[in-house]
Amino acid sequence: MLTIVKNKLSSHLSDLRYATNALIARCRIVSRPQYNNYPISLVVVGRNDDYMPDFFQRLCATLRWNIKHLIAEPIFVEWNPPSDRDFLAFRLTKEFPTLKAYVVSHSIHNKVCQNQNLALMEYHAKNVGIRRAQSKWIIASNADIAFSPSTILNCRQFITNSMVNDESSVLTAQRVDIDWAEMRQSSINILDCVRFKKIITQTIYGTGDFLMTSRTLWHTVRGYDESLLKHRVGCDVRGAAQILAHQGKIQQIGTVLHLAHPTSCTEAGIQPHHGECASLDGVPYENDSAWGLGSCNEEQIGERVWLLS
Repeated sequence: MLTIVKNKLSSHLSDLRYATNALIARCRIVSRPQYNNYPISLVVVGRNDDYMPDFFQRLCATLRWNIKHLIAEPIFVEWNPPSDRDFLAFRLTKEFPTLKAYVVSHSIHNKVCQNQNLALMEYHAKNVGIRRAQSKWIIASNADIAFSPSTILNCRQFITNSMVNDESSVLTAQRVDIDWAEMRQSSINILDCVRFKKIITQTIYGTGDFLMTSRTLWHTVRGYDESLLKHRVGCDVRGAAQILAHQGKIQQIGTVLHLAHPTSCTEAGIQPHHGECASLDGVPYENDSAWGLGSCNEEQIGERVWLLS
């Protein structure tokens, strides 16, 4: 009985510590002038396929938060858009004046994908954005990820401290799942920052939801492994291992907030739409010089929107 009481007390103290630290960091953000011109690009990907019924609302919520507090150049890669749906790219560039969007055609997907369960080749798509990002620092993340206040502050400090931000630095973050009601319309707020649903165990390679390094190093390693044509799970870890194999110096920067949903692998386990699982065998790998669809035809189809075919 005493052991149970001690465990509960320890859990409550841990929750309180998490909430207190998040609240302090949030207050520090609010107390400082807004400045989102840090030289950081953010790459996220997706498609208009009801992977989550409220995917667009979640994407807008995280983009609005991350752009407001940290990101200068947001990039959205729309991979293999359904032929019967409108592009998300046009809605996003209208909503966010600094956002750039790249739409990857169905024909390219068919050439790349060898898994009928995968409509989105997530890490090939991230390579498209990483290759075209222009900021000194690039974060590869997910559409349903918001940076915690502590991570925002730590990234700002990292960027402004010339003694520690050498181009071999690699920043990762621990994932924290938070409750997010389906079709919620309100923005991310202080309660989302101080309460959590589940904390995901982190390894040296991070949890796959936040990987930041210099544009120089991203181009040196040539992004995520493009020889993986059936995979999605583990591609993030393999990418982090690739960067470490090229003398990247990894450190945890804080936490990121994942807007929980039923299709997530932490909710329902690994499903067919998550693809096959990649291992660390064969690291370092080598993509060719046209990684990130560098040799594809690129046609501008709207303001800050390009079609790759």
